[in-house]
Amino acid sequence: MYDTATEMAKRLLADSIWKSANLEGLGTTFPKTEAILANIPTFTKAEEVLFVITLKNAWHFLLNNLDFDNCIMLLQEYNKIVGLLSFNNSGEIRTIPVQIGGTLWEPEMPQTGIIIDKLSEIEKIKNKEQRALKYFCYVARTHMFIDGNKRVAQLIANKVLIENDIGIFQVPIDKLEEFKTMLIDFYETGEDAQIISFMKEFCIRRVVRN
Repeated sequence: MYDTATEMAKRLLADSIWKSANLEGLGTTFPKTEAILANIPTFTKAEEVLFVITLKNAWHFLLNNLDFDNCIMLLQEYNKIVGLLSFNNSGEIRTIPVQIGGTLWEPEMPQTGIIIDKLSEIEKIKNKEQRALKYFCYVARTHMFIDGNKRVAQLIANKVLIENDIGIFQVPIDKLEEFKTMLIDFYETGEDAQIISFMKEFCIRRVVRN
């Protein structure tokens, strides 16, 4: 017997949320993440509690809707869930400029038609791991929402990996700084080959089959 990707995702839910929180710079500890998920009182910041709870809800939505098409409406629903009470206009394609921490580069204003076409193009990629990571890169860099874009990027990458029983997407804590550096470089250049190679090696926890 071995894990399915869905079972792995459920078993490692706290671990995935903890790593996502650290990717966002919150610095939440794993024990605190577990406590929040278990509704056990713990000394932490309100923003960390909200982050953990909304991301847990997004994960539950993801796992309960694996048969939903990978499309702009799904991304909007992910963003709506993770943005609940955290930022305005969650789930809506942004209509104002945004700035990215760590770089002077600014993403272009998103256009719904272009997003739909690009998502359709990515969905046709035959290699499932490549498809998942291309989704991550596109969603993260396009910055189609006011906030929560990296969370949405991780969720859609995970959906593709899980629905194809490959595994789950996580950025390891010990690779976090290296990943962030590569992410900024990707934002600035638009060249995703290096970061995709990195993610294939370090950021996919694959189902182990006997």
